[in-house]
Amino acid sequence: MNSLLSEIKYLARKSGLRPQRQSGQNFLINQKVLTEIIASSDLSLDDRVLEIGAGFGTLTKELAQRVKKVWAVELEKRFIPSLKKMSFAFSAIEVIPNDIRKTNVGSLIGEKPYKIVANLPYNLTSYLLRKFLEQEPKPSLMVLLIQKEVAERITALPGSLSLLGVSVQFYAEPKIIQIVKSNDFWPEPAVDSAIVKIEKIKDERTVVSELKRKSGISERDFFQVVRAGFSAKRKQIHNNLASSFHTNSEKIKKILELVGIDSKLRPQALSVEDWKKLTAILKQEKVL
Repeated sequence: MNSLLSEIKYLARKSGLRPQRQSGQNFLINQKVLTEIIASSDLSLDDRVLEIGAGFGTLTKELAQRVKKVWAVELEKRFIPSLKKMSFAFSAIEVIPNDIRKTNVGSLIGEKPYKIVANLPYNLTSYLLRKFLEQEPKPSLMVLLIQKEVAERITALPGSLSLLGVSVQFYAEPKIIQIVKSNDFWPEPAVDSAIVKIEKIKDERTVVSELKRKSGISERDFFQVVRAGFSAKRKQIHNNLASSFHTNSEKIKKILELVGIDSKLRPQALSVEDWKKLTAILKQEKVL
């Protein structure tokens, strides 16, 4: 019998919890996968870690034995007694009974570096990726267990890039560490998952400096163009830009030609660097 599964089922019965798939309550029951998450997080005794959706504390316990501080954020009240009990045994753990969307991370974390290591609820993944990559304070590293489809989107190459993929790759370097099968969870979700490592995360100062030095654009300019470009992903890039910026299509085609981008391409074909160059020319030509 899987000891991790037995422990989680016991805690679920004790707390009167029936896991809800729609709430992302799928518990990891494969110790090897848990070990890989820890190994990928490059942990040291000085690290401070934010865990989102701590559940019964399976990952929390592993983190607490290896780092200086773990903030275990959990919304579901029935998980809190188990987490509190664990915090008595491990002084590194601080239980935060709150919705991460309503948590003031800056006040919680302070100014020192931190990492995020978490098994994210599927329904919050895209929101949380944007939140922690776009807003300060940004983590130095993120190791996440997320839906396989989302993992493939954020690590995609030009040709298959999405708005989310461009957004993540603009700020950091994501890579898939391992695919995790659905039967490694209880209850078993309908889809597979993946461990994703997001590293080399740029803070706001670095982002602003790089954009100004290389292309003379702002972060706001960049995402205004990218969102316009992806406004209809099945349409060619020149149509989307012309429509979004209320500009003549022929003018947009000439601008794309200046950047070396085929106007017949669809937005998913462009790289992050293509979008930067395109934004710079659009701004220069006063389209923005």
